[in-house]
Amino acid sequence: MNLLAARTNQVENPGDPRLVFRLLILYRWLSLIPPLLFIISAGQNQERLAILLAISLLPNLLITFFSSQLNQWLTRRPWLLLADFLLVAACLGLSGGEQSPYYLYALSPLIAAGFFFQLRGAIVATTLFLPLYTAVLLSHVQLTNTPINWLTVIVNVTGFYLISGAFGYAAVLLHQLQHLSTHQQQANQNLAVLHSFTAALHQSADVEAVQEVVLRAVTTELGFGRALIGLADEQGQMTGWLQCSRQANQMAPGTVPYTATLSLADFQAGGAANQLGQLFEMAHCLPVPLLWGIQPIGLLLVETAPEGVDATRRRSLEALARQTAVAISMMQTRLRRAKETAVQAERARIALEMHDTLSQSLFGIVFTLDGAEKLLDRDPTAIRSELLWARETAESARQEIRRAIHDLWSEEITPEAFQSDLNQYATDVLQANTLALQFDIRGSFDTLSPRACRSLYRMTQECLTNIVHHAAATEARVCVDVENGRARLVVRDNGRGFEPDIALAQEHGQEHFGLRGMQNRAYSLGGTCDIFSQPEAGTSIVIDIPTAWPGNGTGK
Repeated sequence: MNLLAARTNQVENPGDPRLVFRLLILYRWLSLIPPLLFIISAGQNQERLAILLAISLLPNLLITFFSSQLNQWLTRRPWLLLADFLLVAACLGLSGGEQSPYYLYALSPLIAAGFFFQLRGAIVATTLFLPLYTAVLLSHVQLTNTPINWLTVIVNVTGFYLISGAFGYAAVLLHQLQHLSTHQQQANQNLAVLHSFTAALHQSADVEAVQEVVLRAVTTELGFGRALIGLADEQGQMTGWLQCSRQANQMAPGTVPYTATLSLADFQAGGAANQLGQLFEMAHCLPVPLLWGIQPIGLLLVETAPEGVDATRRRSLEALARQTAVAISMMQTRLRRAKETAVQAERARIALEMHDTLSQSLFGIVFTLDGAEKLLDRDPTAIRSELLWARETAESARQEIRRAIHDLWSEEITPEAFQSDLNQYATDVLQANTLALQFDIRGSFDTLSPRACRSLYRMTQECLTNIVHHAAATEARVCVDVENGRARLVVRDNGRGFEPDIALAQEHGQEHFGLRGMQNRAYSLGGTCDIFSQPEAGTSIVIDIPTAWPGNGTGK
């Protein structure tokens, strides 16, 4: 788009008044050639004509060196042409009347009137010049006692109207061409804006980023002073307003005091612009609904000039609104489907764990109690061991329920919650009462994608489980360091240790599935998982993963 604008600026507008004025200057100089040739060919006794030619050069020099100022003055004060009319009339009267070699020079103010004031101005200027021309001819007759050649006069007057009218009509055509060119440039600019806007939409990570792209396109590219965008919630109310102004070019979320309860249908009704203008302190505004089919997605509101918005910019706004509605709707659909998929996956996981653990335990308890009830009257002492087994199984089921509760994931987790949840997991679920557990957590969890944070939590859980169940350790330390786009997890213990190569060998895969699972999880995130251990020398597990998932940059 910038390249297109640069090329457009390099081409001068053919209807530019400055270029027209240069053409008029050139014509004025060339129109003095006939008087010069006449003086040269006439020979002697032409001092008066030479002085007249010299006088004619003075306004040409002024116009040449002060063209910009004269251009502006003539546009604002058309009556300045009267001075030029008097000059050319004097040249005609003192150099031969209707036979004057200054005829072409006399056309210059009429041509200027046509260029600057178009066809009507050319006709009016020529008509005003005719009485002055007639007076000059009559004065010439009185001074020279020569009759007037009326045929020549008629030809000259006809030439005045034809030439000035032709240039006036040409000025009309140039003005129309300039108007069409302006519209074409605006259309090209709007197409470039829509192209860059569409490309930016595809790079947006969330709905708020889409809103920011829209507002910057409206204020920066389309040139509106201020714009706001709000999204419709499930109740049909406009919420989540975001605004941007061209002067500040900064997003201002949460600063718009919007408490009205108008629906999108109310926005489209009569008088909606006035209500919104009062609400957001806009003297003039244009509401543009964001629609996905007939489904309201939100509302785009732009501040306009008092005269409103031209048709071209309005069409650009509507096209931009349609693109925005499609992008936001598709993003919301993907997020909704992702959440539904995550919920279904979590339900399936919980159902599978309950089937494999709780269901079997509860079935065994019921079966044991049923058998105990039958032996209660015949041999009460025989059911003691069965009841003890049922109690142990019920306690195991209770622990499984706690484990399932701890496995439920929160969308946001802070370093404090990370440490607290793992401490509680070690105490309540693993019952590691004799394990001295220390934490060292540094960096900001805000830079962690949800998947990376969840994976760190799960892998730490697995490390603690292995320490409690297999390492017989008395001390363990968990270190988490989030910095420069990487997250590093180090878990150390002073337990009995093991041979990592042997533990990860194929024949030991079932016994040490947790270690292999941690490595696979780290690899899937684009990271590494290194295990350092020796018998009777403790174990260190070092995991390094990126804070954002390489698959899509968000980790969601």
